[in-house]
Amino acid sequence: RRNPNQRTAHVILTFKSRESANHGIKFGLSIASKKVYGRKLLPEPSRCLKCHLYDGSHMATECPNESDSCGTCSNNHCMTTCSTMDQNCYYCVNCKSKGHAAWSQECPTFLGKWEAHKKRNNESIYRYYPTEDPLTW
Repeated sequence: RRNPNQRTAHVILTFKSRESANHGIKFGLSIASKKVYGRKLLPEPSRCLKCHLYDGSHMATECPNESDSCGTCSNNHCMTTCSTMDQNCYYCVNCKSKGHAAWSQECPTFLGKWEAHKKRNNESIYRYYPTEDPLTW
């Protein structure tokens, strides 16, 4: 959901080589005449977009739930039709608590899964994409 006063946005760029990506990370890029700096995109743990669980055993096409569960309020409706705007009414199905949605990157369950995911991915410990250049290790 976009805030009417939004002043920033995110973009994911794809480069043809690791060297080009590392150059963009190290020296920045010029976008719309503005100097911007990026970082390496780290893969996040998978979440079913039907039941919104991070258990990793299934995705939405194989979800055992009969109906959609809202990732914002956890009621039985599609997340795109949710009218809940008050963050105090958000409910996370992963950690079973109010105050944040299932898609929140501040969820303790997400943070735990993300840390475990990063530990399994050897490249995530490096700032740059590893190449033959030892400075990228």
